[in-house]
Amino acid sequence: MAKRLAVVAVSAAAALVGFSAIPAQALSYDLSTTGAAGRVTYVGNSDWSLHAHDPLTDGHCARYQVKDTDDTSWRWYGDMVCTSTDQYVTGARTSWSVRICRTGVGNCSAAVKL
Repeated sequence: MAKRLAVVAVSAAAALVGFSAIPAQALSYDLSTTGAAGRVTYVGNSDWSLHAHDPLTDGHCARYQVKDTDDTSWRWYGDMVCTSTDQYVTGARTSWSVRICRTGVGNCSAAVKL
């Protein structure tokens, strides 16, 4: 019985060491800039869901920009959202960088790396 408990204790300790070595990562990020806002949420399997809204009625819209693992510059990604209603825009992948911007204005939020 003592041998069996020792194996369980060693296995549990190894599992804790392995778990603590994994870096903590947020499950969602709120991004915003003047007039545009969005939420990026981890949905599992290295996939992220991007939602956005833009409450201003000045003709500009919220839209994401991304840099995937092969990009050297920002590119527009997904649909534009021109209403104050939060809407699903598109998906993204872990290791991409994303930010929310306003079309035609040029202001963007700080970027997050997923």
